[in-house]
Amino acid sequence: MTKKRVHLTFTGKLTEEPILWQLSQTFGLVFNIRQADFTEGIGWIMAELEGDPQPLENGIKWLEGRGVHVAPIEQDTVS
Repeated sequence: MTKKRVHLTFTGKLTEEPILWQLSQTFGLVFNIRQADFTEGIGWIMAELEGDPQPLENGIKWLEGRGVHVAPIEQDTVS
């Protein structure tokens, strides 16, 4: 299993969607929310994502394709 720590930023309708739940169900990933905030129209989450390497990469690409800005936190990968 591979872990990635990421900072997710999202706006608009994405703030109303269970984006991490969808990510975990679609790609079989486990997430741990470390910190989050939401203000009118914009939200961000600092999370640790864990899963097999390929589904993890696919999940991050899926987030970006949905319009979520994904940035790494600290070191990119923790094994």
